[in-house]
Amino acid sequence: MGFFEQRSIMKKINVFIIGSKGYTADYGGWETFVHGLIDNWKDSKVAFYVFEIVHNKNEEGIVRTDRLTCIRIYVKNNGSRTMMIYDYKCTGYARNYIREHNVSNPVLLYLGMRIGPLVWLNKPAIRREGIKVIENPDGMEWKRTKWNCLVQLYLYVSAHFMSNAADYMVCDSKKIQDLYDRMPGAKKLRKICISYGAQPIEELSESMPDRVKAFFDKWGIERDGYYLILGRYIPENNYEMMLKGFMSSSSPRDVLIITNYTDEIPSFHEHIRESTDYEKDRRVKMAGTLYDRELLKYIRGYARGYIHGHMVGGTNPGLLEAMSSTDVNILFDSSFNREVGEDAVLYFSSADELRERIESVDCFSEKTIREYGTMAKMRMLRHYSWDNTVAKYERLFNEIWDH
Repeated sequence: MGFFEQRSIMKKINVFIIGSKGYTADYGGWETFVHGLIDNWKDSKVAFYVFEIVHNKNEEGIVRTDRLTCIRIYVKNNGSRTMMIYDYKCTGYARNYIREHNVSNPVLLYLGMRIGPLVWLNKPAIRREGIKVIENPDGMEWKRTKWNCLVQLYLYVSAHFMSNAADYMVCDSKKIQDLYDRMPGAKKLRKICISYGAQPIEELSESMPDRVKAFFDKWGIERDGYYLILGRYIPENNYEMMLKGFMSSSSPRDVLIITNYTDEIPSFHEHIRESTDYEKDRRVKMAGTLYDRELLKYIRGYARGYIHGHMVGGTNPGLLEAMSSTDVNILFDSSFNREVGEDAVLYFSSADELRERIESVDCFSEKTIREYGTMAKMRMLRHYSWDNTVAKYERLFNEIWDH
C-alpha cells in the first residue's frame, strides 16, 4: 500500500486546545490565535475540541458546530489562580473524554505554561494513554511584571517542567525558539517555529459606515486625526512611556487608547494617572475595551499610525493585525518586534524617541505613508498569512502520527 493510500484511511486526528478562554470568548491573544487557526483550517482529517471557561455553573456543557466541539468548563473566579485551575480541570476532562470515547490520535495542545508540574507528573500516564502533547509557550510569561516574585518564580519553574513533559514545542517566533534552545530541560525537545497569522484586510470604503461614524463622534476623533494604541493594560506594554512620548509631542492629533484600563490592575492605573497626568491632555482618549472586529478594522485602517509598546513575548497577534491594516506602525525596539517589523515600520526605545517618531509621522507625505503601508502589508502576506500558519500546523499534526 502506497503512502497516499495509507494516509487516506488514516484515523482522524483529534486536537484538544487547552489554555485559551474559548472560541466564543472575547478576543485576546490566545482567542485570536484559536479563531485564526480553526477558521482557516482545511484538513478534514483533523477535528478540534476547544475548551472554554465559564463562571456560571449552568453554562457548562458541550456545544458542537461544523468547525469544532466547544467544551465549556466552570471555574470560579479566583483571581490569578483562575486560569491555572481551569487548565488543570481541562486536562483531566480531556483525558477522561479520550478514554471514554476511545478517541483516535489524540493531541493535547497547550497554550501557555501554567501547569507544567502537573503535566510533567502525569507524563508517563499520558503517554500510556497514547496522547501526544504539544506546547506553545507564547513568550516569557515569568518576566511579566504584573506578577509578584513568587508567581514569576513558579512560572519559570513551570516552563522547565512543561518543556520536559511535551513531545513537541511550537514557538511563534525565532527569538522564543532561541530562548528555549538554551534552556537545559528543553534542549532535546523537538521544536518548530510557527508564527501567528494575519488576515489580509480589504480596502476600506471611502464612506464611513454609520456605526463607525457613531464611534468616532462619541470619542471626537476623525479619519487620519489620531494615533492608535491597543493592547492589554500591563506595565510591560509600556503605557507610561507611550503616554509620556505622545503627550510631550506637538502633534495636533489625538491618541485613541483601546484597553481594559478599568479592571486589569487598578494600582497600575493609579500609577499611570499620577505619573502622566493624562487626564489634563484633551488629546488622550481612553476608550476602554472593544471586541467588535468589524469596527476595529476601520479604527486601525483610519489611524494616522499605530503605536505598539509590547516588550515581552513573541509574535503579537495585535501587531500582525495592525500591520495588515494600518499604514504606519511605530514599535517599541525589541528583538521580538524587529523580527516581525523589520524595515517596514518605525522604532522607539524611549519617550523622547517616540515623540520624535510621532512628530515625523505627522509630517509624512501621502506618498511616504502609502510606501510604509505597502511594505507592512506585503510583509504580512509573505511571512504571516494564516494560510502559511495553518499549513505548518497541518504538517505538524500529521507528522506526529506518521511516525
